[in-house]
Amino acid sequence: MQIWPNRVVEEANLFNPAFCTSLIAKAAEEFNKKADRGLPFALGFVILPIVLHHGTRAALPSTTVTSLLPWIQANREQLVDFSVRVQSLRGIVKEAILFGLQHETLILSERGELCVGPKRISATERRTGFFTDDARECLDRAGFIGRWFANAGSTATIFAAWGISP
Repeated sequence: MQIWPNRVVEEANLFNPAFCTSLIAKAAEEFNKKADRGLPFALGFVILPIVLHHGTRAALPSTTVTSLLPWIQANREQLVDFSVRVQSLRGIVKEAILFGLQHETLILSERGELCVGPKRISATERRTGFFTDDARECLDRAGFIGRWFANAGSTATIFAAWGISP
Protein backbone atom coordinates (compact mmCIF):
# COMPACT_ATOMS: atom_id res chain seq x y z
CA MET A 1 0.00 0.00 0.00
CA GLN A 2 1.23 3.44 -0.86
CA ILE A 3 1.08 6.19 1.74
CA TRP A 4 -1.85 8.57 1.23
CA PRO A 5 0.04 11.55 -0.21
CA ASN A 6 1.50 9.29 -2.93
CA ARG A 7 -1.83 7.80 -4.04
CA VAL A 8 -3.52 8.88 -7.25
CA VAL A 9 -6.51 11.06 -6.28
CA GLU A 10 -9.08 8.91 -8.09
CA GLU A 11 -7.70 5.74 -6.54
CA ALA A 12 -7.61 7.29 -3.07
CA ASN A 13 -11.24 8.41 -3.44
CA LEU A 14 -12.54 5.11 -4.77
CA PHE A 15 -10.59 3.00 -2.30
CA ASN A 16 -11.19 5.28 0.68
CA PRO A 17 -11.03 2.95 3.71
CA ALA A 18 -14.20 4.43 5.22
CA PHE A 19 -16.17 3.80 2.02
CA CYS A 20 -14.74 0.30 1.57
CA THR A 21 -15.47 -0.46 5.23
CA SER A 22 -19.06 0.68 4.67
CA LEU A 23 -19.41 -1.78 1.80
CA ILE A 24 -18.00 -4.68 3.80
CA ALA A 25 -20.09 -3.74 6.86
CA LYS A 26 -23.26 -3.60 4.73
CA ALA A 27 -22.53 -7.05 3.33
CA ALA A 28 -21.81 -8.38 6.84
CA GLU A 29 -25.01 -6.83 8.20
CA GLU A 30 -27.19 -8.38 5.49
CA PHE A 31 -25.37 -11.73 5.72
CA ASN A 32 -26.02 -11.77 9.46
CA LYS A 33 -29.73 -11.01 8.99
CA LYS A 34 -30.11 -13.99 6.64
CA ALA A 35 -27.70 -16.50 8.17
CA ASP A 36 -27.88 -15.44 11.83
CA ARG A 37 -24.08 -15.43 12.06
CA GLY A 38 -21.20 -13.23 10.99
CA LEU A 39 -19.77 -13.01 7.50
CA PRO A 40 -16.90 -15.50 7.15
CA PHE A 41 -13.68 -13.47 7.22
CA ALA A 42 -12.46 -14.83 3.88
CA LEU A 43 -15.64 -13.66 2.12
CA GLY A 44 -14.77 -10.11 3.12
CA PHE A 45 -12.10 -10.26 0.41
CA VAL A 46 -14.65 -11.03 -2.32
CA ILE A 47 -17.11 -8.18 -1.66
CA LEU A 48 -15.08 -5.29 -3.11
CA PRO A 49 -13.92 -7.07 -6.31
CA ILE A 50 -17.57 -7.77 -7.12
CA VAL A 51 -19.17 -4.49 -6.06
CA LEU A 52 -16.52 -2.05 -7.25
CA HIS A 53 -16.33 -3.60 -10.73
CA HIS A 54 -19.07 -1.92 -12.74
CA GLY A 55 -19.56 -4.80 -15.19
CA THR A 56 -19.96 -7.41 -12.48
CA ARG A 57 -22.12 -5.15 -10.32
CA ALA A 58 -24.44 -4.42 -13.27
CA ALA A 59 -24.72 -8.12 -14.16
CA LEU A 60 -25.80 -9.19 -10.67
CA PRO A 61 -29.37 -10.43 -10.42
CA SER A 62 -31.97 -8.15 -8.89
CA THR A 63 -33.08 -10.63 -6.22
CA THR A 64 -31.62 -13.51 -4.25
CA VAL A 65 -34.18 -15.82 -5.88
CA THR A 66 -31.50 -16.36 -8.53
CA SER A 67 -28.98 -18.65 -6.86
CA LEU A 68 -25.25 -18.05 -7.12
CA LEU A 69 -24.28 -21.20 -9.02
CA PRO A 70 -26.87 -20.89 -11.83
CA TRP A 71 -26.02 -17.18 -12.15
CA ILE A 72 -22.30 -17.98 -12.45
CA GLN A 73 -23.08 -20.57 -15.17
CA ALA A 74 -25.10 -17.99 -17.12
CA ASN A 75 -22.53 -15.20 -16.57
CA ARG A 76 -19.17 -16.96 -17.00
CA GLU A 77 -17.69 -13.79 -18.53
CA GLN A 78 -17.77 -12.24 -15.04
CA LEU A 79 -15.09 -14.73 -13.99
CA VAL A 80 -12.58 -13.36 -16.49
CA ASP A 81 -9.78 -11.74 -14.47
CA PHE A 82 -11.84 -12.05 -11.28
CA SER A 83 -8.96 -13.73 -9.44
CA VAL A 84 -6.69 -10.87 -10.59
CA ARG A 85 -9.16 -8.33 -9.13
CA VAL A 86 -9.30 -10.22 -5.84
CA GLN A 87 -5.52 -10.31 -5.67
CA SER A 88 -5.08 -6.65 -6.63
CA LEU A 89 -7.64 -5.47 -4.06
CA ARG A 90 -6.29 -7.63 -1.22
CA GLY A 91 -4.36 -4.73 0.34
CA ILE A 92 -7.35 -2.39 0.02
CA VAL A 93 -9.61 -4.95 1.72
CA LYS A 94 -7.09 -5.48 4.54
CA GLU A 95 -6.87 -1.72 5.02
CA ALA A 96 -10.67 -1.41 5.08
CA ILE A 97 -11.11 -4.24 7.57
CA LEU A 98 -8.41 -2.80 9.84
CA PHE A 99 -10.02 0.64 9.56
CA GLY A 100 -13.39 -0.85 10.46
CA LEU A 101 -11.96 -2.75 13.43
CA GLN A 102 -10.09 0.31 14.71
CA HIS A 103 -13.22 2.47 14.49
CA GLU A 104 -15.49 -0.31 15.81
CA THR A 105 -17.70 -0.28 12.73
CA LEU A 106 -16.65 -3.90 12.30
CA ILE A 107 -15.84 -6.50 14.92
CA LEU A 108 -14.53 -10.03 14.74
CA SER A 109 -16.69 -12.63 16.44
CA GLU A 110 -15.18 -15.37 18.56
CA ARG A 111 -15.42 -17.57 15.45
CA GLY A 112 -13.40 -15.05 13.41
CA GLU A 113 -16.39 -13.78 11.45
CA LEU A 114 -16.96 -10.17 10.44
CA CYS A 115 -19.88 -8.54 12.22
CA VAL A 116 -21.21 -5.02 12.42
CA GLY A 117 -19.60 -3.14 15.29
CA PRO A 118 -21.27 -0.99 17.92
CA LYS A 119 -20.16 2.29 16.33
CA ARG A 120 -21.37 1.63 12.80
CA ILE A 121 -23.67 4.30 11.45
CA SER A 122 -25.97 3.10 8.69
CA ALA A 123 -25.44 4.77 5.34
CA THR A 124 -28.92 6.27 5.05
CA GLU A 125 -29.97 8.80 2.42
CA ARG A 126 -29.66 11.60 4.98
CA ARG A 127 -26.11 10.62 5.89
CA THR A 128 -24.88 10.01 2.35
CA GLY A 129 -25.73 13.31 0.73
CA PHE A 130 -22.35 13.39 -0.98
CA PHE A 131 -22.66 9.88 -2.40
CA THR A 132 -22.89 9.65 -6.14
CA ASP A 133 -25.45 7.36 -7.72
CA ASP A 134 -22.59 4.95 -8.37
CA ALA A 135 -21.58 4.93 -4.69
CA ARG A 136 -25.19 4.33 -3.63
CA GLU A 137 -25.43 1.46 -6.11
CA CYS A 138 -22.22 -0.06 -4.68
CA LEU A 139 -23.70 0.08 -1.18
CA ASP A 140 -26.98 -1.47 -2.31
CA ARG A 141 -25.20 -4.25 -4.18
CA ALA A 142 -22.92 -4.94 -1.19
CA GLY A 143 -26.05 -5.58 0.87
CA PHE A 144 -27.36 -7.84 -1.88
CA ILE A 145 -24.07 -9.79 -1.92
CA GLY A 146 -24.36 -10.34 1.84
CA ARG A 147 -27.89 -11.76 1.47
CA TRP A 148 -26.93 -13.78 -1.62
CA PHE A 149 -23.86 -15.34 -0.01
CA ALA A 150 -25.90 -16.28 3.08
CA ASN A 151 -27.89 -18.65 0.86
CA ALA A 152 -25.03 -19.79 -1.39
CA GLY A 153 -23.42 -22.45 0.78
CA SER A 154 -20.02 -22.65 2.41
CA THR A 155 -17.14 -20.27 1.87
CA ALA A 156 -15.37 -23.01 -0.10
CA THR A 157 -18.41 -23.39 -2.39
CA ILE A 158 -18.58 -19.62 -2.99
CA PHE A 159 -14.85 -19.42 -3.68
CA ALA A 160 -15.04 -22.39 -6.08
CA ALA A 161 -17.99 -20.82 -7.91
CA TRP A 162 -15.98 -17.63 -8.47
CA GLY A 163 -12.90 -19.62 -9.51
CA ILE A 164 -10.68 -18.55 -6.62
CA SER A 165 -9.07 -20.19 -3.61
CA PRO A 166 -7.89 -18.82 -0.27
